[in-house]
Amino acid sequence: MSGQIPGPKRPEVTTRIIELLDKQNEKGIAKYGSTIDQAADQYYDWKLMAMEEMVDLIQYQQKEIMRLERLLNPI
Repeated sequence: MSGQIPGPKRPEVTTRIIELLDKQNEKGIAKYGSTIDQAADQYYDWKLMAMEEMVDLIQYQQKEIMRLERLLNPI
């Protein structure tokens, strides 16, 4: 047995998020040679990095909204 507590099946949304986290961690290790836990805090401004990621997120969301609008309202 894997040591996991038996219980209800994990929701698909949760499973996909965990898979995405695993992929991102693999990319980070390939790019930086370490996990985020091993990253030296003095070399990173975590607040600024988070803010930059949020700005990217806003752009991605807007782009997706525009794509969906084009699909729903073709000219």
